[in-house]
Amino acid sequence: MPFATPVQIVVCRDTSDWRTDEHVEMLGVAFEGSAKVPGSPNAYLADAVGLGIRVLEPAEDLTDSEIRAPVRGARETVVAVVGAPSAQSKALGNEVGPDNIVPVDGPQPVGDGSVLGDKGPGEEPAFAPVVAALRAMECARRVLAGKGGGSLKLFISHAKTDGLAMARSLIGILRQLQDANCGAPGFEYFYDAEHIEPGSVWREVLEANASEAVLIALRTGAYESGYWCRREFLLAESNGMPILAVDLRNGQFNDSALLPFEVMPCVRVHDGNLIRVVLRAMAVRLRALRVQSAVKPGLKVKVLPHRPSVYSMAAAGTGSVGFDRVAHPGPKVPGVYEKAVDPILSAGGSPTKLVTFDELE
Repeated sequence: MPFATPVQIVVCRDTSDWRTDEHVEMLGVAFEGSAKVPGSPNAYLADAVGLGIRVLEPAEDLTDSEIRAPVRGARETVVAVVGAPSAQSKALGNEVGPDNIVPVDGPQPVGDGSVLGDKGPGEEPAFAPVVAALRAMECARRVLAGKGGGSLKLFISHAKTDGLAMARSLIGILRQLQDANCGAPGFEYFYDAEHIEPGSVWREVLEANASEAVLIALRTGAYESGYWCRREFLLAESNGMPILAVDLRNGQFNDSALLPFEVMPCVRVHDGNLIRVVLRAMAVRLRALRVQSAVKPGLKVKVLPHRPSVYSMAAAGTGSVGFDRVAHPGPKVPGVYEKAVDPILSAGGSPTKLVTFDELE
């Protein structure tokens, strides 16, 4: 009998230290989209995407015969161990395997308040809960992708005239996350100035990484007027790559869009907190991968990471493999829209139905 869900998160921590509550809440924000505690330090991320991945915290006194119960409800279980390993966390680790364990440093000891204490190695303590959540998301993505899946790459697309400073700031955040990831792969980025060798063909580079990447489109005022920005965006969309738009425009009025931004998830960083961009990018990729992992055997499904555009549907409808369904995040598109795009989806010779993730599941 198949599992009801492809992946779940199990948390082990020292509940006597109230500061670990933030780690558990942040995991809820990242995977369940829930942050309901008023005044929480994680409130700025309360609009996170619900991924349909549950976060469980079993009792601390499970017997040997009960230890398997928390991992039976999903095909894969990621165990987040906050602080020093316990006998229970080690037993859970034996059940899921070392690749499914995310070790997280516990909160630093509390000083006497007379001097600024040593923060120790690793990230800023206030940054720790969201880093733990992002590491758990990367682990979940990796186990769902299977042995053939590599590290998630964030392609940073920007206009040089007004997006360069933001691009470099985002790279700084990603480098901090790499440093905090205990040497494990993850939080890779692709930036043309660093990673494209002279003479390389950009189209080939992007297409080769489309299945393991998210395009971060820094939508400044000059973005859509840039030839290479438009090419990157449309090439990513045609290849089914998730696209996250970061709206950085500062005008009160803007011209109508040349690119299909209206179907893309969008993030604003009015407070300058770029971690929101990374969290949303990880969520967009992980959500699509979770849905793809739950597809019933024998059903050919093309999972779109965001709502359909003409470019993404044309690619799905004219491919060499006929799809039974093309699935996208809700809400459902209007009936008149479905009729209008039916010729595009049927171009491959077989009838293809456009459905939401909820309808697919």
